[in-house]
Amino acid sequence: MADIKPYIVAVPDSKLQRLNQKLALTDFPTHEIDDAGWQYGTPLYATSPVHFRPTQNLHLPRADLKRLHSRWQTSFSWRKTEASLNTYPHFTTPIPVSGFDSLNIHFVHQKSDVKDAIPLLFVHGWPGSWLEVTKMLPLLKGGEGKGEVAFHVVAPSLPNYGFSEGVRKVSGILYWKEEGWEGDGENKGGADVLCRRDLRLSSMRRF
Repeated sequence: MADIKPYIVAVPDSKLQRLNQKLALTDFPTHEIDDAGWQYGTPLYATSPVHFRPTQNLHLPRADLKRLHSRWQTSFSWRKTEASLNTYPHFTTPIPVSGFDSLNIHFVHQKSDVKDAIPLLFVHGWPGSWLEVTKMLPLLKGGEGKGEVAFHVVAPSLPNYGFSEGVRKVSGILYWKEEGWEGDGENKGGADVLCRRDLRLSSMRRF
């Protein structure tokens, strides 16, 4: 069995100090182009809602960059957030992936107290993270009612996400061009999803 190690989220003070220095040294433009929306980058000030993505029926307020900057600089507590993250059972393990070197993968493993609970692998999407499962963990654990279905949950961070190691080479990426999906080698041709060939976490089943 692979070497599975407990993991604690612990960002060094030096990293946080450097972040605060960068925030303190930020220079903002003195004006914005009228009615530019997101065309030239993130708006500095909150205004009326705008159509964020023309291809989707989705309306979101403009980003208030200065407000977010102030929040990070003066009132956001990473240590409080870090403590909250560490209430979950974190682990890391090296996983060999076809076409890549072994990758050190982070995952949360919540065990149920229910006998014969069902193993469940929760894999987040793009963009996303293991945090997507946290609100469901108490429900998935079960054990509150007789005959209730319960699960042992493994929720990994995909490579290049969260606390998992990033890949160092390309292998079989499909990418979008105006005429459709195109890839390299055996993946060249039509496809209806963006995927990375051979980047599988099937070996997580052993947990």
